[in-house]
Amino acid sequence: MKVYISCDMEGATGVVSWDQTHKGQAEFEVCRRLLLGDVNAAMEGALEAGAEEIIVADMHDGSLILPTQELHPAAKYIVGIPHHAPRLPYLDESFHAVFLIAYHAMAGTHPALLCHTMTGEWVEYAVNGTPVGEVEIDAALAGAVGVPVVLVTGDQAVCAEARRFLGDIETVEVKQAVDPQRGLCLPKEKTWPMIRQAAKRALQRVAEIKPFTFGSPVEISIRYRNADQVPKGDGVNSYNPDSWTVVYRYERFEEHYGGVWTSR
Repeated sequence: MKVYISCDMEGATGVVSWDQTHKGQAEFEVCRRLLLGDVNAAMEGALEAGAEEIIVADMHDGSLILPTQELHPAAKYIVGIPHHAPRLPYLDESFHAVFLIAYHAMAGTHPALLCHTMTGEWVEYAVNGTPVGEVEIDAALAGAVGVPVVLVTGDQAVCAEARRFLGDIETVEVKQAVDPQRGLCLPKEKTWPMIRQAAKRALQRVAEIKPFTFGSPVEISIRYRNADQVPKGDGVNSYNPDSWTVVYRYERFEEHYGGVWTSR
């Protein structure tokens, strides 16, 4: 069994502020190890469930977040930027499941810790008129090659979002959001066993969880906070319905992110 783990940072155990997610800030080193613990716990559960190959993609900010020398030795890992062309390298139809570890809710969610969609400059990211977040984006990229997302971890808001879009998957609430940068956190001594057990359950249930897709064709609408940052549409495959928005048209959603991975 092959498992692909994509990890962000805002949804990690104990992380509640933007400063904790930025390199050079006082608590960053502590928090990157909390993220590491979340990822390693997911891998331990996957291995207990029979995973034979695991790839971990470090997807937060400029990557290089995970202390890779401390990552579980069973894993291979993808680091570096940019995160496109395609966004999830090596994820193909040979994989059985995807875990999204330490993810956050979509922009505009309340209450939710550190919610956004890709960048703070985007107020809303919608597909065929429905606002979605990074969970749904990455689940659709996995779904494009027939692989289901079976586990999501983070606060209560992202877990609820994941279940709303992806169905009855495994989720782990490692903290409860109170405000955008204030939360009730569980200690790592509780969250890491919870993640390990959920990862194991997720792989035991993989046959009953369907891959997620947006269907075809798709329109991706991105609304910006500032009008001067909006890309100008070409009038054919993209257009600007107003001064704050750009809309892209594709036959398949994954075209927006460089397609799917093929053997190189």
